[in-house]
Order: sequence, then C-alpha cells, then structure tokens
Amino acid sequence: MPAIGSIRRDVSPARFFVILSRDMDDIHISRELLRAVDDGRVPMDVLDAIKTEHLLSRCPHCRAEVQAYKAECRARSSALSRLLQTVSALLGRLVTLGSRETRRAERDLRELLLLPQEERIRRIERARSRFRSPALVRLLLEESRRHASLQPATSLHLAELAETVAHRNPGMPGYFDLLALGKAQMANACRVGDDRRRAKELFAVARQIMADHGVTDPEVVGRVDELLASLHKDQRQFHDAERLLQRAALQFGLIGATEDTARALIILGGSYCAGGSPDRAIEATRSALTLLGSEGNLRLRVAGHYNLALQLVEAGRFTEASTLLEEGTALFDQVQEDWLRLRLLWLRGDIAAGQGDLALAERAYLETRDGFVAQGNGYDAAIVSLDLAILYLRQGRTIDVRRLAEEMVPVFQTQDVHREALAALALFQETARQDQLTLDKALQVAAFLREARNEPALAALG
Repeated sequence: MPAIGSIRRDVSPARFFVILSRDMDDIHISRELLRAVDDGRVPMDVLDAIKTEHLLSRCPHCRAEVQAYKAECRARSSALSRLLQTVSALLGRLVTLGSRETRRAERDLRELLLLPQEERIRRIERARSRFRSPALVRLLLEESRRHASLQPATSLHLAELAETVAHRNPGMPGYFDLLALGKAQMANACRVGDDRRRAKELFAVARQIMADHGVTDPEVVGRVDELLASLHKDQRQFHDAERLLQRAALQFGLIGATEDTARALIILGGSYCAGGSPDRAIEATRSALTLLGSEGNLRLRVAGHYNLALQLVEAGRFTEASTLLEEGTALFDQVQEDWLRLRLLWLRGDIAAGQGDLALAERAYLETRDGFVAQGNGYDAAIVSLDLAILYLRQGRTIDVRRLAEEMVPVFQTQDVHREALAALALFQETARQDQLTLDKALQVAAFLREARNEPALAALG
C-alpha cells in the first residue's frame, strides 16, 4: 500500500486506508460506495469489509440500495438520451425552487437569531407554515457547527432548534439524515462542554437512527463518524478514534468533499500523535495539506501546518519543524489571533530546547506563560511553566525551579485549572521546596496535565 504521504489530489483517499472489518456492520452500503467501487476509485476490499453478504441478507436498507443501483445501471443507457433532452429545463426549475427555499430559510434564520434564546423555540412552535423547511434545518446545523469549539452551549441550543424545526415536518426530504446529524452535533456540543455522559447517550441515539432508517448519505455518515471520533480521542481511546476517522475520510472521499476529507485527516493526525505515533501523524497531516493545496480553506491550512510542525517536534525532527514554521510565516500572518501567536511561540520554544538553544527556549516559554496568564488560560500556562521548570532542571538551576514553583500555584488558583491539576501542581511545589524534584517527576506532572485536559483542537477550525 502506498504511503499516506503519496496521496495525489486527484486520487480518492479510500485507496490509502485499511478499513477494519470489526464493527463495520453499523453502517450501510450506499449507492455512492457502489459507484466508487464500480469505477475503480475504491478497492473491492472496502466493500468486503462491510460484510456485504451479511448486510444484504439481513439489512433491508442495504438491499434496497443495491437493488436501486442495479436498476440505475440497467436504465442508464436507455434513459440517457431522454435525460439529455429534459435535464436542462428540469435543472432550471430546481435551481429556481432551491434558490427560493434557501432565501426563505435565510430570512427565517435571521429572524430567529435576532430573538433572545428563550424566545426562539416558542416563535417556531407558534408559526403555522414557516420554520419547517429542510434548508432551515441545514442552516441551523451549520450555525451550530460554527460555534462548537468555542461556544458549546450556543452550539447545543442551535442544534436543538434544528431538531425542533425538523420535527414540525417529518415528511421533509432527508428527515432522518438531518435528525441523525443534529443528534451528533448536540453530542459534540456536550463533549466540548465536558458532559461526556450525555454526549455518549446522544451519539448512541444518532447511530441508532442511522441504523434503523437506512441513513447512507456519505456526508452525514462521515460527519457523525468524525464527531464521535473526537469523543473517543478525548477519552484516549485512540484506536476507536482512528478507525472512525479513516471511515470518515472514506465517506467524504466518495463525494469528492476535499475540504472535509482534509479535516478528517488532520484530526486523524492529531489522534496518532496523542497516541504516541508521531510518524503516522506526520503522514496523515501531510496528506491533508496535499489535498488542500495552496488555495484551500485558510484555517484548515493553518491548523495543518501548525499540527505538522508539532508532530515533527514530537518525532524529534527539530530542524524540519523549524523550516516548516519559517515557510508558513506568510500563512500564519493571515490569522491575527493571540491563541495562534502564543502556540507558535511555545512551539518555537520547544524547537529551541530541542536544538540546544536554551536561552531562546527560556525567553519563548516565559513570554508564552505570561500571555496565557493574561488570557486567563491557566491550564496552558501551567503546562508551559512545567516545560520551563524542566528546562531549568536540565541546567541544574534548582533555585530557579523553586522560585518558579512558588509562583505557580497562587497564580493558577485564580485560573481555570481543575482540582486534580492543582493537587499535582501543589505536589510539584512542595517537592521543589524540599529540593527533591527530579527531572522524571517534573516530566510525569507535565504528562499528567497534558492527558487530563481536552486539548483545543486546532483541526476543528475548518
């Protein structure tokens, strides 16, 4: 199998993933998958991995999709001439109708967003004929997705609104697709908001809707897999996360959704790196950047370049990481945001430490720490402070370590560091006071803090 890094933009990523046969019976065969296998874009092994015979014999949804595709193939040649005669007028009517529905949905969305949150559901429920179109459901889900990483409560509210609209018109096209996607986005908002129990429950409902009602739209299946993978990644269940992200990339690739495929690969790279496989992470992230090219989604390209540099550092390839950051300067400059500036500065500190420039690393860590404290970002400030302490320990600067330890806990008690993390920092402080702090102990505390938090995923910025 070719290396992931060799993916070309015109080749389906499905060829480059081993889709595991385990747990594949929770998705359905789709006509998009059958077409891709038929024209050679996806290998037959992928279809075999979904346990075709089992699904065709027991699953009415998969059987219906296969039968529909066979009918489509039989009718294709005879219907082609008639189709060519009528398609122009038909498309014209569909575009007109679609544009009209979209304009109405956009107007409805604007009206809802102008209302206080507590008034929105009442406004929908009081209306007789408005607030019931699939276009409005999709717009609300897009808004929900846009707020997911920074405003999970708003994201949850918007996904609930989308569900309310959908329930008013259960006969709408794609009703169960939209219902499953809405449940998954609610689950993701709960995940980001640190309510993992409810997130798991909502994901289970989404998957049940998909299984019971034959949801086969690759975009929906891919999105649900991608969101569920983030929950597994948070829980450090990296194998499950990676399997779902591979599947998501396959689904997005079936419909030529380059940006979605690239995002799934970037998240996959993050999972590989968090699971201790930086070389595999580098391959996946490079594949994503190849797919995006130089004109793709800006924030995804920024996320990919940053993640790739971080993964190169994790692999000990400091010179390559430094070169990549320099090459990406013009790209990073297009996103003028403090969070990115501080993370790039932190990463440059890691590179300097890896290359033996300890003075430059110290300056970078100090500036990064002060920036996080000013933002009220106690967790990242605590981790970078530990990186600084590790730097001091490697130089034998025990007095500086004690001073740093004395500064840490009082500052972070006013920040967003949770109780278990504060206990670890207090132990770090007490050990430093007694001159018993070793490099290994400092590394253990730093590793604990990194594992105990949910890293804000740069990959979610697409």
